[in-house]
Amino acid sequence: MLSFPSSPASPASPAPPAPWRTLFRWGFPVPALLLGPLALFVPAAATPAHLPVDPAGSPAVLAAALEAPTEDLVIRVRDGSRVERGITQAQVTLFRPGSGDPGARRVAERRTGSDGQVTFRDLSAGAYVLRVEAPGFESAEQEVDVPGTGVIDMVLGPRPLTIDEVIGTASPLRSGVTYAAARSYDREALTRRLDASIGSMLDGEPGVAMRSLGAAPTRPVIRGFDGDRILVLENGERMGDVGESAADHAVALDPAAIERVEIVRGPASLLYGSGALGGVVNLTTRDLPRSWSRGWEGAVMTQAATMNRAGSGSGTLIYGTQDWASTFRLSGRQTGDLHTPDGRIPDTALSSLDGSAGFVRQWSEVRVGISGSFVDRKYGIPEAWEDPAEEVFLTMERQSLQARLDWEPERAGLFRGLEVRTFASRYFQQEIEREMADDGSLDEDVELEYDALSASATATLRHGPIGVFGEGAVGVAVRARQMDIGGDEAFFPGIDERSIGIFTFQEASLTRDLSFQLGGRLESNWNDARPNHRFPTADQSRNSTAISGSMGLNWRPGAGWEMGAQLARAHRVPIAEELFANGPHLAAGVFEIGSEGLEDEVSHGLDIFVRRQLGRGSVEVAGFANWIGDYVAFQPLGRIDEESGFPVFRYEGTDARMVGAEVTAELLLADIWRLGGGLDYVRGQRMAGAKDPLPAIPPLRARLQLQADPGRWWAGSTFRAAATQDRVAPDEPATAGYVLLDAQGGVRLDPRGSHSVLLRVDNVLNESYRDHLSRLPGRELLMPGRNVSLTYRWRF
Repeated sequence: MLSFPSSPASPASPAPPAPWRTLFRWGFPVPALLLGPLALFVPAAATPAHLPVDPAGSPAVLAAALEAPTEDLVIRVRDGSRVERGITQAQVTLFRPGSGDPGARRVAERRTGSDGQVTFRDLSAGAYVLRVEAPGFESAEQEVDVPGTGVIDMVLGPRPLTIDEVIGTASPLRSGVTYAAARSYDREALTRRLDASIGSMLDGEPGVAMRSLGAAPTRPVIRGFDGDRILVLENGERMGDVGESAADHAVALDPAAIERVEIVRGPASLLYGSGALGGVVNLTTRDLPRSWSRGWEGAVMTQAATMNRAGSGSGTLIYGTQDWASTFRLSGRQTGDLHTPDGRIPDTALSSLDGSAGFVRQWSEVRVGISGSFVDRKYGIPEAWEDPAEEVFLTMERQSLQARLDWEPERAGLFRGLEVRTFASRYFQQEIEREMADDGSLDEDVELEYDALSASATATLRHGPIGVFGEGAVGVAVRARQMDIGGDEAFFPGIDERSIGIFTFQEASLTRDLSFQLGGRLESNWNDARPNHRFPTADQSRNSTAISGSMGLNWRPGAGWEMGAQLARAHRVPIAEELFANGPHLAAGVFEIGSEGLEDEVSHGLDIFVRRQLGRGSVEVAGFANWIGDYVAFQPLGRIDEESGFPVFRYEGTDARMVGAEVTAELLLADIWRLGGGLDYVRGQRMAGAKDPLPAIPPLRARLQLQADPGRWWAGSTFRAAATQDRVAPDEPATAGYVLLDAQGGVRLDPRGSHSVLLRVDNVLNESYRDHLSRLPGRELLMPGRNVSLTYRWRF
């Protein structure tokens, strides 16, 4: 049971803080109800950040500290270019004076509210060092005394944003201005979500769901858009895998290798071409770092989980000098079969090994880097889960080379910088069926094989003011892929794909508070079928030229307010399976029929958002509507193929509409307590005939999270709820709603947080439920049951 220390006030001390504040700071039992599942491992009592600490690092006598006089310190952070305006969400950190380790001297950390102010309460009298940091501003530091006189003003001068402070996937510029909904996740946030796949890690985030067919083949679904309408990038370029084409295919990168994730919700064809009609997920690694420290740095991480008896380990190592750095990365993962409240799901195990090595050289204005990486993975597919004599599994190999050149002139003239990214890969995947005969012998057949060579490159040149535009970028992107399809049941021919596109992205400040964005892209695509033994006469060609573009406004009418709107035109070229499929897809468990007459999808979309930064929290509301011409629906036909026994699906073209909204909010209840929540909804339907719903659309979902983080430990609980999805396409099964409880917690073992241990319990109550986007056979199988995972991370 948790214990809660009392805090008597000394006669000489000022009035104690409000009772509700004290109760929340020390863990009042009412909000602790949400943290109940963590009661066994949360520390019994935490030392508040302002208590004095002796040189050895141990807390001073608690009673004496609690009886010492305390004071409040108020800081106001202002914009040096507009001193009447406060800076919202500036990070303000208090340190004890001295020259030792900053992590050991840190007292407390807060962020400013919508008025640019922040208050540190109940500080012990004495001297402190105050540091203020905010994206797009110079940092400032000064000494302060407590008690002091009045409000302390900190004025920060503006500076250009760095690439790590903006969501570069949404804009090639560094203005920090966004015109559509986007979000990023750093290494700390990803570690707390660490799982076997990126799809399961992001599931439940605003507007992001998950398509799944076991532990490995999961993929993000954004606003109801799936497959080839969502681009999953590695360091800004296409990965060369086939994760977009079918439910049994996985993303070819281990989650432990990812340093940062950026998500753009909405059309992004302007910057990325065909395939970004619904959004982009950019996975960033440290294979080619933009900055580094001298000497050695890196991280080691291990994780174990109970639900599928999983274990993983990873390590990243960087050695840097003033001019160059070398990087090394290795990760391995081994899991057993998934377990649900009903028992084990056979053929869902996973084993993988990923690694990379890279080198980066820095000159005064130019940085050049190159790296090579590999992925070797094997995972099961529960296609024949009811037959113990049959097993279906996939093997995946990927070898890749990537390079990047950055030019950042010291004196900014017309041209402000150049970035060139290249990515080349060889990808090989086999879908294998293994059967055991009555005499005990094994028969193993390669039913489907992918062998692909891919290359892509993007060059983006940033420039300064031209005419009415204050800054902008122009670029060119090229891409090529040669993919051969083999195997006993190759149900479509191979394909040669080539494309070239030119684009521009321009931004203008109409007033101090209003920004305008305009961009366009012209792209040509050439696709040629490649014959194989099942399609020996395949020689179809398909050529198209598409125009994409966007126009947006960003308005910041007052302190803490931001509004954005964007009109966008996006396109997508149908992939080979959609055009030419005709046969059973063993690992996916469906019989697929393509349509050669499909036209390119063309989307016209409207995205709007409103953000409000409050003194103790924030709220964001985003809405969208997309009208898609010639939308390709993967439509169930309601019948079974007699020979394979699989349900028959056909790719059909139809005009469609997607509309929906997302709401996210966060509230600082007290110094260490935060309450967060979210809600998202999408509605997809055909626009012709009976206007039936589109298949595989996520249901209404809600999320509520309570978290405490006093510094050395953190703990929280999350409620996730999904409504019944009975608005389904013809012959698509409905799914019932559900509510799940998750719990999370962690301990930072040293003042700097270099060593940390995280404990997470997913589906605490072992709830039985089915997810509407699950591709498990017929959605008959339950989703995973209770899972306890333990993660250790060391950063050095």
